[in-house]
Amino acid sequence: MIQDQKTIRYISERQCASGGYCFYRLDEPNAADTLYALASLALLDAVPDDPITLSYLHTFQRTDGSFSNVNVGYAVCRALVLSGGRPHIDPAGWILSLLLPPGDSTRPVESSSLFEHVYLLTDLCKLLGIAIPSDKKTAVIGAVLRYKHPDTGFGHPHSTIIETGHALAILAALGYPVSSAGSILFLKKCEDPAYGFLAVPEVTPAYLEHIHSGIRACSVLGYLSPVHDQCREFIRYCQLDNGGYARSIFGGAATLENTYLALTALAMIKQMSNDAPHRRSAGTALRCCD
Repeated sequence: MIQDQKTIRYISERQCASGGYCFYRLDEPNAADTLYALASLALLDAVPDDPITLSYLHTFQRTDGSFSNVNVGYAVCRALVLSGGRPHIDPAGWILSLLLPPGDSTRPVESSSLFEHVYLLTDLCKLLGIAIPSDKKTAVIGAVLRYKHPDTGFGHPHSTIIETGHALAILAALGYPVSSAGSILFLKKCEDPAYGFLAVPEVTPAYLEHIHSGIRACSVLGYLSPVHDQCREFIRYCQLDNGGYARSIFGGAATLENTYLALTALAMIKQMSNDAPHRRSAGTALRCCD
């Protein structure tokens, strides 16, 4: 509980006068940090009732319902929902117009995942209750499956833990039976007794985003990995004295993004652990070390 209070204070101290948040504590808020802050506070049951933040978030939407880019639109819409609000203008048309099959040429600049934008857009559809046309679902599913490799992971040019996590989440959101992908085999190859999950098999060190992606993939598949304890330990060592979380166990500054990744990963592990007895009582085998 003391650690939770330290983390809440770390986040709260990074709120700007405009209502937004900025991890380096200048009056330069942005949509991403505001989402990371509010999502983290939600996990800690400490989201403030703050109309100033709601007003700040509404400034990002254009009069036609669009946003400057997918990342901003996702951050704003999700942050609004976390704050008890909604976009003033229905963004469904804008979201669906951008929900296109992923391809090599559409990879976001400097992105670690070919599927990042599609993942964000499908998650927004689920969040806002936007129905995705069946032909669009079919096209996106087909495109994602084309990037599945013989090792059962997903990615371009080879499988990575981040892209596999995104791909599985997209497929699940679109109604594809993700268990048929067999991707637990790839997750097992990425398991590591020291770090938890690696970016790609047998390549160290790992960073917080790799731990988060591995756990997200486990959550989608319902796979209770034997390295979840190592993941928790890794995350624990990423927490700094100020309550925030750094990207690595080897040091560095805490950020709102890494704090969000850490808290979300811990929450997913806890949820999977809580679900395990129910799966067993229902007669469903929980995939662990087999």
